[in-house]
Amino acid sequence: MKRISIAAVLVLMLAVAVIGTSTVLAAKPQNVIDKSNGFPSGPHFNLNIHGKKDGYTCNSTVGGGSVFVSQYGTSTIQYVSNKKASLTELMVLDPCAESFDGDPIKVQLPSEGEGYYVFARILAKPNNGSNGGESSVVLYPNPVLQACNDDPANPDPNFGNYTDCSDALLALGLVTSRGVYEATEAGFVRFDPNTDEKGKGKSKAQDITGLFMWTGYVFDASLDINGDGVIDENDLDTNGNGVIDEGDEGYAYDVNGNGIIDPDEMEAWVADQVEAGNATFYDNVWVFNIADLVVQEQDIVNNGTKLLQVRFYPVVTTEFTR
Repeated sequence: MKRISIAAVLVLMLAVAVIGTSTVLAAKPQNVIDKSNGFPSGPHFNLNIHGKKDGYTCNSTVGGGSVFVSQYGTSTIQYVSNKKASLTELMVLDPCAESFDGDPIKVQLPSEGEGYYVFARILAKPNNGSNGGESSVVLYPNPVLQACNDDPANPDPNFGNYTDCSDALLALGLVTSRGVYEATEAGFVRFDPNTDEKGKGKSKAQDITGLFMWTGYVFDASLDINGDGVIDENDLDTNGNGVIDEGDEGYAYDVNGNGIIDPDEMEAWVADQVEAGNATFYDNVWVFNIADLVVQEQDIVNNGTKLLQVRFYPVVTTEFTR
């Protein structure tokens, strides 16, 4: 198995608001229909995220399209996609958030070469209990947890059955807080702001594709010399003494001889790794296409919402026409 490591080396923060058309949509000669519910038309997979109060008995049965998060507070959902899997439908592997069974929700998406358009909206009761306040949900994209490739020279016949890298290989990789996602968060409020009364009217879906679009390098894990899951200048200090000196991987790149790998010297090293086939840069791509198997995590901060409906539209089969 070939290990890989993920890092956001030399990548700038892309703080693009989710509300509105995503970059992937803007790149297409298509327009989103302004339908009453805000969703595009076409084949899609549904994921219903239900908010439940503390003490809810969650059924952990695999399958279906429903998952259960805390009605108030933060829960975690992990999305998995495996290019080698034969999955053709969205599958819930663990429907219960950590507040109910101790570990995050896990949902597996069928692999799509061009990815998906993702839209979501709040449904169910239009207010937050009896106080008339708005219920809300905020989604945050977290670092990629795992990414691994099957070895093309020695393929594993069971690789398509894996939903994490633990059985296949050591899962290295850390996406740094310097930012690799197009969108930093997506917020939903359960009322139509165009109506006179809060808590009335239908909530329209909004485009959250940016939460799944990723920019950054993927490195062969053998380059992570110190094993910290980050590819940086410390990995060029192969002697481990804190100084780039003769015998270090980075010695030839320390052009000014100051014993430190400066940003421009690091950039030169990265460029050589790309040329050698040890690194690949991805610019705003569907995150699950950066490796054969990818696990991405999102936090869901809920304030009274009982149902968040999420739809995944395969790009290849989705047409936007007026």
